[in-house]
Amino acid sequence: MTTERGKTPRLRSLLSGRVSFNQRCSTLDCTIRNLSEGGAMLLLSDAVALPIAFDLEIAQRQRSYAARVRWRDGERVGVAFDAIPEASAPVPLDLARRLKACEQDNARLKSRISQLTEAG
Repeated sequence: MTTERGKTPRLRSLLSGRVSFNQRCSTLDCTIRNLSEGGAMLLLSDAVALPIAFDLEIAQRQRSYAARVRWRDGERVGVAFDAIPEASAPVPLDLARRLKACEQDNARLKSRISQLTEAG
């Protein structure tokens, strides 16, 4: 029986990830075996020299985390995610454009509804 040491519950996973460091010039592929709001357990090659701080990208979740190594046991590496205030997190440009287009469509639809209810 293992003791849960993290503050948030971990969900088992089998996601592929990418560790990037050195200003995103260096990357390593990894497997994410469990994931929580506060961290993850990664599987990396035993021979890999991993820096203490790096970015972890999970393409399937469309997320990227600033991470720090908490422990290492052979191929397994436990990482904690650095807290980033939501207000300072950048919004991807494509999402901002889609949001603006949806807001414009919404305004046009409201105007059309208003026209139709007044005419009837």
